[in-house]
Amino acid sequence: MSDSDSDVASSVGDIIEETSEPDTTTFKCLFCEKEWNRVPEMFAHCQSEHKFNVESTIKDLGPGCDDLTIIKLVNYLRTETKKGTDPEKIDVTLEILADDIYLQPTFEDDSLLFEMGDFMPDFNEGDKPRDYDDYEKALKEKVPDDLDKIRLDDHRDTSYFESYKGAGIHREMIEDRVRTEGYRDFIEKNVDLFKGKTVLDVGCGTGILSLFCARAGAKKVFAVDNSDIAVRAKEIVKKNGYDDRVEVIQGKIEDFHTQRLIGTGKVDIIISEWMGYGLLFEGMLDSVLVARDLYLKRDGLMVPSHCTLRVAPVSDSEWISEQTGEKFWNDVYGFDFSPMLGGGLLGDKDIGVYDVPSKAICGSASTFYTIDIANVTLKELDFTAPFSTTLEKEIESLDAFAIWFDTFFMPPGSKQDLEAGDVLNWGKNGEQGWAFSTGPVGTPTHWHQAVLQLKKEDRVKGLRKGSTLKGNITYKKERGDVRGIVVDVTWEGEGADGPISGTLSRTMA
Repeated sequence: MSDSDSDVASSVGDIIEETSEPDTTTFKCLFCEKEWNRVPEMFAHCQSEHKFNVESTIKDLGPGCDDLTIIKLVNYLRTETKKGTDPEKIDVTLEILADDIYLQPTFEDDSLLFEMGDFMPDFNEGDKPRDYDDYEKALKEKVPDDLDKIRLDDHRDTSYFESYKGAGIHREMIEDRVRTEGYRDFIEKNVDLFKGKTVLDVGCGTGILSLFCARAGAKKVFAVDNSDIAVRAKEIVKKNGYDDRVEVIQGKIEDFHTQRLIGTGKVDIIISEWMGYGLLFEGMLDSVLVARDLYLKRDGLMVPSHCTLRVAPVSDSEWISEQTGEKFWNDVYGFDFSPMLGGGLLGDKDIGVYDVPSKAICGSASTFYTIDIANVTLKELDFTAPFSTTLEKEIESLDAFAIWFDTFFMPPGSKQDLEAGDVLNWGKNGEQGWAFSTGPVGTPTHWHQAVLQLKKEDRVKGLRKGSTLKGNITYKKERGDVRGIVVDVTWEGEGADGPISGTLSRTMA
C-alpha cells in the first residue's frame, strides 16, 4: 500500500489528456498576438519588443528549474499577459511557479507547449524525449485504450500523496514483516535475477525495496515516488552508500518529467508494493501497469508477479456487534445510545478493514480472481467473477463476507497452480518462487481483511454445515474517484427452509 477528475490539472498527464495535437506548427508570442514557428526567433522578439529575456529568466531560476517548471512558466506568463501585466514588471520565481494551477494551459491547444525541447538544456542522451510530442505519442501508442484510467481528481490525489509523506505510515509498512520480508526473501533467494539488471521501483516510499535490489547486485535502480517521502529516500540511499546505483525521482510515473529522467531505454525488472486494502483500493496498480507498458522489456519481470483475491463467509454476531459499536452504544450507563450507531467503524454501507478472528470464518475460502501483473490490462481491474464456498459448521446467521489477497513472486517461466498451493507454507512442498497471505489465518498484516457486513434484515439464518453458497463478486472503480472501489456481492444457496439469496454493495473511498 504505497504510488483521482477536476478542472485544475494536477500533473503533466492531465495536460496531455486535455491537449490535442495542434493543427499548425505556429504558436503565439508569450505577450502579444504575433505568431511564430521557431522558438529562438520568438525569444528574440520577446526581448526586443517586450523587454523580457526568456532565456535569462530560465537561467536565473537555477538548477531547480526542470521541464515542469518550464511548462508552468509558459502558462504563468500567458496568464499575466491576459491580466494586462506589463512584461517588464512580471516577477518570476520558483515559489510562484510551485503552484500546480500553472500546469493548466492558459488557452486551449497552445502549440508552444509542444516545443519544450527548445526551452530545455541539452541532455546529451539521445534516448530521452525532448518535447510533448514524443511523450504524448509514447503514451498513446503504449496505453491507448486505458489512458483515461489515470485521470485523477486533484484534491483526492493530493491527499493521497500527502498521506505518504510522514514517517508513521512507512514504519507501519516496514514493520509488517510478512510484507517486507516477503519482498526481501524473494530478492535474496534469487540474486541471479537481479545482478547486473536495471530495476524500476514504482512508489518507492523510503526506498527499502530499491535498497534490497541494489544489495542484490542490481546495476541501476530508478526509485520513483510522488510523495515528499522521496526527499527522505534520497537521504537514506546516500547514507547507506547506494547513491551511485539508486536514483530517486520525485514525481508520478506517468509524468513527462519522470520519463525524461528514466529515459526510453527499457528496464529488466519492475518492483512495487502497490497492494491496497481489498487489494485494489488506492488504484496504485494503475500506475504500475502504465510503467510496465512504458518501460519494461518484452521478457522483463514484474515483482510481485501475481495476486489472487479470496473470499469467505463470516458468522460471529458478537464480534460484529463489537466492531459496529452496537454493543457499546446500546447501553451507556443504563441509557440507550443506539442513534449513534450510524458512526460505527463497521457499517452497512462501507467496507471495513479488520483482522477477522479465524473462529468467525465459517466456510471455505474461495479464490475468485487472479491477476497476472505482467499481462493484465487496466480494463480488467473492473470485473465480475464467480465464487463458491462450503459452510464448515452450523451457523446462527450469515453476518458478513471477508475478502483478502495472496501475493506471489514467481520467477520467469514458472508454471505453478496458485490456487492449489498452501500459501502459508509456500516452497516447503516444492513450489517455485515466494508467496505470502493477508488472510485471517497466519501472521496478521497491515492490510488486515476487507469486511462487507450484511444488514441485520439480510442476515440469513438456519444455514447448515456442508451447504454451499455460490455467487458473483464485482469490483469496480468508485465513480469520480479511481482510487476508491465498490464491491458488489450476490449469492444464493439452500437454507434449512428452502432456497436463499442475497445481494450487497459496499464502498471504500
